[in-house]
Order: sequence, then structure tokens, then C-alpha cells
Amino acid sequence: MNKSNRVLPYAAGVSLIAGAALFFAGLATSPPSTGDDKAAYLQSLAEDPFQTQLSALLLHYGNLLMGVGLLALPLLVRGRRGSVVTLVGALLGALCLIEMSGALLSDWFHMEIGRNLPVEQAVALSDKVLAHPAQQLAFSPGPLVSVALLLTFAGLARAGVIGWWSLGAIVLGYAGLLFMPYDTPILPAVGTLPMLAVMVVAGLRVVNRTRIADTK
Repeated sequence: MNKSNRVLPYAAGVSLIAGAALFFAGLATSPPSTGDDKAAYLQSLAEDPFQTQLSALLLHYGNLLMGVGLLALPLLVRGRRGSVVTLVGALLGALCLIEMSGALLSDWFHMEIGRNLPVEQAVALSDKVLAHPAQQLAFSPGPLVSVALLLTFAGLARAGVIGWWSLGAIVLGYAGLLFMPYDTPILPAVGTLPMLAVMVVAGLRVVNRTRIADTK
């Protein structure tokens, strides 16, 4: 493999690893929320602007790098078995993660309305902005990201690239992201580790496959 052809696979593999690390750090540094409602969420972002911006920045680049890195995973498949499923899942997953990275802009918006408006007005304004269908289409993939990851790694498992254990790890990690309490941000961060570990393993596979190709 010549130099120009190996740079992108290496970069994609490193992106998966770095993105997983940044995503973990972003969750771990999230401002603690004292409740599950929108008012508590806005107050938590407004209380410590530095922490809010640090967490949002880390989550933004974590999602972005993982999304870019996913695009290299179909290259791990040799032959037809699992190839189509992996390709569809990787393309959908990349789109969803890149959308989620853009959605982090709302943390700055919510931080400022939480600091400058009464709580009731801030909640009403946030709800109005987020209710636009175009906004939801552009920045709120919701459970589609988990479906995309399951498709991607089901294809890789069928192709023999990674074990079927990866699907259970994704489900477990996504559940940790959703259900761990955010009043202690390290808990949801730790809860996502099984899913993030899958991304790291996949990134290492891309790097190792590229390194092996370099020696041929």
C-alpha cells in the first residue's frame, strides 16, 4: 500500500479511538443536573459556563471523530458476507454521529438563555426551538444511531472481523447512556464504556489491518 493510500485508513482508525476517549471525557465533565426536567437541565448548564463549554466541546469532537472513523469500517470486510450490512450501517452511523456533533451547539444556546432569562421563559423558548421538524431532522437522530451501530457491527461480526459480543456491548453501553443518573456525570460516562470499547477495538482493527497491508 503506497503512502497516499494508507494515510486515510490510519486517520480513520485513530479517529475512532480518539473519538471514544473524547466522548467519555465529555460525559464525565458534564454539569451535574439536579433533576430530569428541562428547567433543571438549563439551570445546570447556566451554573458553570466553563464546565458546560468544556463538556460540549469534548462531546462535539467525540461524536465527529467517531462518525468520520466509522466510514473506514466497511474496508475491513473481505468478501460479500456482511459487506452490505456493514456499509449501510456505517454510512447511517456516520451521518447520525455527525448530526449529533452539530447538535452540541444547543448547549451554548441553552447556557445563555438559562443565564439571561427567567426559568419559565427559558424553558418555553427552548421547547419552541427544538420543536421545529427541520431541527429534529437535522440534529436529533435519536435511537437511529444505536440502530446504525448495531447494523455496522452485525455486518462486521458476520464477516468475522469482530465477535458477536460487540452487539451486546453496544446495547449495554447505550442503556448506560440513557438510564444512568446525570446528577453524577461519571456514572453515565462509565455506563457507556462497553459501547466505546467496541469503537476502540474497531479502530485498532483498522490501524492493524493498514499496518499489515504496509508490509506486503
